[in-house]
Amino acid sequence: MNVLKSYAHQVVSYHPEKARDDLFAEIYDELCEECQDWQEMNPGKSETDFLDANREHPMKYATRLAAEGSAYLVGPQFYFSFLSTLKIGATLTGLFYLALAAIYSAASGLHLGTLLRVLSGFPITLLWVSASILGVFVALEKSGERASWLDKWSAADLEEIDDNKPMSRGYTLFDLGIAVLALLWLVDIIQVPAFIDVDSNSVSYWLVDLPDWFWIVVGVMLVFDIAHALFRLTRNFWSPRLRLTTIASNLVWIALLGFAIVQPELLSIQGESASPPQDLLQMAEKAIRGVLGFVCALLAWDTVIHVWRLWR
Repeated sequence: MNVLKSYAHQVVSYHPEKARDDLFAEIYDELCEECQDWQEMNPGKSETDFLDANREHPMKYATRLAAEGSAYLVGPQFYFSFLSTLKIGATLTGLFYLALAAIYSAASGLHLGTLLRVLSGFPITLLWVSASILGVFVALEKSGERASWLDKWSAADLEEIDDNKPMSRGYTLFDLGIAVLALLWLVDIIQVPAFIDVDSNSVSYWLVDLPDWFWIVVGVMLVFDIAHALFRLTRNFWSPRLRLTTIASNLVWIALLGFAIVQPELLSIQGESASPPQDLLQMAEKAIRGVLGFVCALLAWDTVIHVWRLWR
């Protein structure tokens, strides 16, 4: 990988987005020039050796580059560590609630409404976690701590990244939550209750008329998406390999959803009525096809973005 480029991307990722591109170009050009001169004086040494000998942790370097007079919620030497810890805290809190919802569902077969009520405690818990993290960093600053945990750094620890924009934890948690809920629904652990009543004839069951192989592939893809999302939570930035994996996953989902959309008879319903109104069935099918088409459009747009960032 291009170690110097990854280092520059990580440094500027701590700065405001509008200033990143110019700052990246400046830092990267400086690193290339210095590294070339250093390698001439130290033949056989790599870019990683150069960074270990001449640079500090990207977070420390980013702190030194911050504009004077910047406003900080905690002291400047802790500010970027504080933000990173907040993101980790939010991620762990989200994972805890997803796991809690899954356990409740597996244990008692909760319906979707009850499951959402379990997740409703997430905001207040996140608020308390954030307040606790803030208190810890304020105490560290008052104690005279100098962020010594950043001293134990090596360029070998750098992630391979191709962009200076950190990966969105919220986006990843959303993907993870959708995949978990869909898998729980697929294996019939949670159910979507009947919610349509026409002329006093309630619809008790919706049957999606798709072949067995389709559901097997969907189940495999959902398990893969859960594993992929969990892995992304361990990374701070997109890498070329992660982007390629995401593109492949998106294309498979687009093919699956497209197959469902073009089915001539997508739904059948069972309930108290022996012959449910055809207009109800057609309306439901149009709504589901519209939702699936919208999801396909989102996946296609996400794929285009990843392809563009890979080849720009």
